[in-house]
Amino acid sequence: MLLYCPDCQAAFTGVSRCPRCSGLLLMPEEAPPSADELAHAPIPHFKPTPTARAVMGTIIALGFYLGLRKLTTAWVLATTDDYENWWLSANALVVVFVLQTVAAAFGAVLSSAGGRRGITVGGAVGGFCGGLFLIAEVIAGAPPTQLVLLMQPIILAVAGAVAGAVGSWYWAAVPEFELPPPLVKKSSSIELMSEAPKDSGRPTIWYRVVVGAMIILAGISLAERARRLAEKSSGGLLKVASRSQGEFMSWQIAALAVLAGGAFAGSGTGAGIRHGVFTGILGGTGVAIVGVIRGEFSQPEEYFLNWMTLKASGPNDPVGFLGVGLGVLATSVVGGWFGGQLLMTLAPPHMRQQRLHAAD
Repeated sequence: MLLYCPDCQAAFTGVSRCPRCSGLLLMPEEAPPSADELAHAPIPHFKPTPTARAVMGTIIALGFYLGLRKLTTAWVLATTDDYENWWLSANALVVVFVLQTVAAAFGAVLSSAGGRRGITVGGAVGGFCGGLFLIAEVIAGAPPTQLVLLMQPIILAVAGAVAGAVGSWYWAAVPEFELPPPLVKKSSSIELMSEAPKDSGRPTIWYRVVVGAMIILAGISLAERARRLAEKSSGGLLKVASRSQGEFMSWQIAALAVLAGGAFAGSGTGAGIRHGVFTGILGGTGVAIVGVIRGEFSQPEEYFLNWMTLKASGPNDPVGFLGVGLGVLATSVVGGWFGGQLLMTLAPPHMRQQRLHAAD
């Protein structure tokens, strides 16, 4: 006898309970009428657009940054004697960038929570914040041609996109159950009873791991040269105000390269974290070996070790070797996860083939 499951909207034969939800099956004429038949309109609820989310996230991020800036000012006044000169130092530059990144990430997480476009909304929040921070610095008298300032919107956009992906992943959007009616009739169970394909797993794509590690190695090795080339090619328009700013910017370029390598390895694989781990291990080991061969750290590596207060006599020192390797590994894992969220895996080949036949 053909029985009908009102929850799954499917018909089955030979069983008294639904194989999918274990609910009690009914005769087709016993099924309760749907909400549309009873003229029950769904309860309306406010659904903010991605643009509204981005604008609100930007406002929240700016307010949060002002609060952090006030707390930092109070801390500097309480711990230092030379207040004015401290804000002109390299430490102040790093602190300001960290506060701006934290504020942009906070606004991106809040604006993307419960939405479906977390990466886009978060990237927009970070980009808006970076642009507004850049305008504020220029109005305050900073030279608009400083490379360290021009990198600000890019860094914050990447940080906002990562934070937005976290927000939409952890606080997922509420599902909508307004599904289209099934193409088959209630009395047809042939198509519905077809055997589901077995999960083939998510294998490691090793060529992506190798290419991602090469991107990491090239980015860290050429970061300082790329910064100098940008200054020379601009004819003096783009520059850094001090040596510390140049070192900080070279480290930023290298960090973006590590994120890009991990994101490339994890994109479209369905296992971004695993690919980020393998890419970070391979890339970090390669960077450490290159340092041992050269006999010195590259500029981004040296800046990172000094910032982490790791005293290493050279690349042969285990402290420096492990410090650089673990830093690359951690950043690559974040990039791999982000790449997996940004470009998710495609459907298995047999499902894509079925979809093509159905479209024909």
